[in-house]
Amino acid sequence: MLNQRLTAARDIAAALAAAEADIESALSSMSRLITAIAEGRRSSGVRFAMCQESLTASIESVHALVKARSHAIDAHAALAQDRIDAGLRTVAVGDVGDCPEPSGRLSIVQSEDRTAA
Repeated sequence: MLNQRLTAARDIAAALAAAEADIESALSSMSRLITAIAEGRRSSGVRFAMCQESLTASIESVHALVKARSHAIDAHAALAQDRIDAGLRTVAVGDVGDCPEPSGRLSIVQSEDRTAA
């Protein structure tokens, strides 16, 4: 029974990591699309109002992806609790760090400049 729970936990952790990576990838792709639309409109010299609908739709797609990202963060936190509830407290699955808080807030980490020495 424990081995089945461990296997399930590992499978779930792998699927969660892949889903989170897919959302981040989609956000990056949509950001590149928005930039390409704006730059393409500007460089081609067409009127300013052109591409408004495509930009609006693209921005709404980004908004939906950010919302999906927030839900994925909530799912990650809930799965962490599920892991504990399943008696797998000491099992390390997924990221090497702690699970994110369910608030969906990001924190900025400043890196040290090691080249200045």
